[in-house]
Amino acid sequence: MIANLDHLKVTLYENLTRDEAHEEIRKALAKRLGYVPEIERTENGKPYIPGNPLYFSVSHSRNRTVLAVSDAPVGIDMEIFPSGKSYSHILRHMTDREKAEIQSERDFYTHWTVKEAYIKMVGSTLADMYKDLEYVGGTLLYKGESVGGQRYQQTTDKGVLCIYSPYRGL
Repeated sequence: MIANLDHLKVTLYENLTRDEAHEEIRKALAKRLGYVPEIERTENGKPYIPGNPLYFSVSHSRNRTVLAVSDAPVGIDMEIFPSGKSYSHILRHMTDREKAEIQSERDFYTHWTVKEAYIKMVGSTLADMYKDLEYVGGTLLYKGESVGGQRYQQTTDKGVLCIYSPYRGL
């Protein structure tokens, strides 16, 4: 477990297949709720539990899966180094100010995870929001305005983890 606050619990699952990780996620949600929930997806793909105010977000990177569960909207994204992925095609869509801050894969994924966690929190898609999001100087902007909310981000030599929530601190 990475964090366990009154309103937020973050758990890391390692060395599981995606199916195994999803089974562990179902078990974790069932334990918190007291019943096995039916998980559905919005038209944008955000998972949710119909009729229940419990929020959760999931991210996969390599052989790790991370789950954030909260009583408020939450988004989580994780990238493990080295990713082995080319990010040059995405970098082309970033602003000049972002490009100036990105000098390495670590820098790129620091920017990327903030954007991805926020997009997951609001339940949108990369296609709908990415061109209007800018992460510069440690602030996430949407159409030039700070998005607010609470962000927790940890960068280590192994990877980057970012959690976004609208309130109450992380």
